[in-house]
Amino acid sequence: MNYWNPYLETLPKEELERIEISYFKNILSYAKQSSKLYQDKLKDIEPTDIKSLDDIKNIPLTEKEEMRRYQEMEPFPYGGLLGRKIEEVTTFRQTSGTTGKPIYVPETYESWQWRIEAWCHILYMAGFRPHHRVFLPFVYNVYVAFWEGHYASEKVGCELIPGGGLDTRGRIHKILEVKANAMMNTPTYGLHIAEEAKSMGIDPSSLGIERMLCAGEPMPQSTRKRLEELFGCHVFDHIGGTEPCAWAGMCEVKEGMHLIEPFFLVEILDRETLSREVEEDEIGVAVVTPLGRRSFPLIRFNTKDLVIKGKTSCPCGRTSRKIKEVVGRTDDLRKIRGVLFSPKTVEEVLRKDFQDIEEFEIIVERRGLMDVVTLRAEPNSKLTVTDIEQTKTRLQEALKVATNLTFNIIMEPPGSLPRYMLKAKRFKDLREGGKND
Repeated sequence: MNYWNPYLETLPKEELERIEISYFKNILSYAKQSSKLYQDKLKDIEPTDIKSLDDIKNIPLTEKEEMRRYQEMEPFPYGGLLGRKIEEVTTFRQTSGTTGKPIYVPETYESWQWRIEAWCHILYMAGFRPHHRVFLPFVYNVYVAFWEGHYASEKVGCELIPGGGLDTRGRIHKILEVKANAMMNTPTYGLHIAEEAKSMGIDPSSLGIERMLCAGEPMPQSTRKRLEELFGCHVFDHIGGTEPCAWAGMCEVKEGMHLIEPFFLVEILDRETLSREVEEDEIGVAVVTPLGRRSFPLIRFNTKDLVIKGKTSCPCGRTSRKIKEVVGRTDDLRKIRGVLFSPKTVEEVLRKDFQDIEEFEIIVERRGLMDVVTLRAEPNSKLTVTDIEQTKTRLQEALKVATNLTFNIIMEPPGSLPRYMLKAKRFKDLREGGKND
């Protein structure tokens, strides 16, 4: 069977739209009754006002800052975000807090199972099956994705091996010991596992990994293909968040990601006004409404994820809409010397054409009246001094073409730059008013 839920995944587009409008009206009605945030925010809006997808765009977006304000109310710690009685909450999760105070997310048993079911679609699309022994190399803590991946793996029928509490070498030994053949990780940590394995005299492709599911940060095609070459496996992407859940995943065709419909209503809106659905191949901001979760209702949440709208069909036979690519976040985009810059462009260049660069970091500073952008690049220890100088020259030229910016290139000693297990923090804007990611 190619589909986790053959009925839902092959519904005609018109039927998917009809279901999503119906579900949206239901969750809107529920949120107005059960959430203090939406009692206030949507007091002048009625579900009967919604007759088409266009009508939904009349409803204001939900922003993270207003969620933080309502979280400060009673009952502690969820405040006005809570959609069920606090006695019904069975699971606590929270956001990472990288852009401000964490959002605390309550899950009832019912809502948690809904999240797991959405995740099963993502795993199944990526080819995870009962014969897979899945290694999850993280300490789960309060962060939701690892727990979702754990329980969804079990529901799909996989065997799950939790790898928290071990260092990277210990995890490599455990993968070999138990003959794990699938893994879930950030792209950055996948590259680090490969780097560490090679330092141990182990070819990463000999680890036996057949399937790898990545998330946590934008993954350019060049990074995905590099992981596939290193591990000799199939690598898949997906996107989600603690607040909206995981809402899109990659199928075996590996051309963009399918929206998990009708679990979510996903709008891809223009960056300037956030009011117009973009066209195919256009960049927009993903606005997500989970349509079946009641413990933490969320209406038109501005994820701030920048994505490229994809095709409306796929050779895999799924009828859900697609996104072509995750570009980054609106918070990641910077104006540098009048040029709109995304750190993902640098990673795309490095992973595609400079595979001798093991790690990197981007720093933007203001020196006098001029913005200066520096790339700290860590080359492979096998490169000679001459190789390093030639790589430095080629890299500066390639980045100039790709970004229209002149980079100051600093080649750092092997092993000197930080390695990241979770979301990589390779971009630092040190100008006044700049945001460090």
